[in-house]
Amino acid sequence: MNASIKISKGNYGFNYNWSLMLSNEKVSKTFYLGQDVKVCKRMLQMEPRDVVKAIGTAMIETEAGNKKLTRFILKTLKEKYILTPAKILKLNEYDLIVE
Repeated sequence: MNASIKISKGNYGFNYNWSLMLSNEKVSKTFYLGQDVKVCKRMLQMEPRDVVKAIGTAMIETEAGNKKLTRFILKTLKEKYILTPAKILKLNEYDLIVE
């Protein structure tokens, strides 16, 4: 399973939107998660600074930082919401949104 977080600039220039991109040999899907701060607070149930501490970097736009963030989000989805990557692939692209 390949996974990454796509980070795009928000409409107002001060926030970022996150999407979870998952793929395997059969299917590829992108799940819109929402604004970065809302994902941290609502999905991960942490302040953004605590997410940075948990993954060990604030450089989430680098390949290494993105992998750490992606693993952290997938781990949280599995532990708190009992969602594995295989189960997530069966969802619709807006089923994980936290807006």
